[in-house]
Amino acid sequence: MGDLATAMKQNPKLQVMLATGHYDLATPYFEGIYELSQLPIPKKLTQNLHYSFYDSGHMVYVTEKDLAKLTKDVRAFVQQYK
Repeated sequence: MGDLATAMKQNPKLQVMLATGHYDLATPYFEGIYELSQLPIPKKLTQNLHYSFYDSGHMVYVTEKDLAKLTKDVRAFVQQYK
C-alpha cells in the first residue's frame, strides 16, 4: 500500500478502483476498504478511490450477473478517467 500511496502522491490524477466480492475468502471483504482508508495520502486524494461491490466471492466473473456488473463497472471507470 505504501507504493500505491507514493504513486498517488506523485500523480494526483491517478484513479484507483477496488472491485471486491462480499464472500471473498482469499481477500476478506472489508480488508481492501480498510487498507485504502489507511493510505497515507492527502485527504483530497481520497476522492480518487472508487469501490465496486459484488455478490460473489473472489472470482467475481464466475456468475453471469456479477461478470456483467464487473464489465459495466470497469468500462465506466475506464471511460470516465481516460
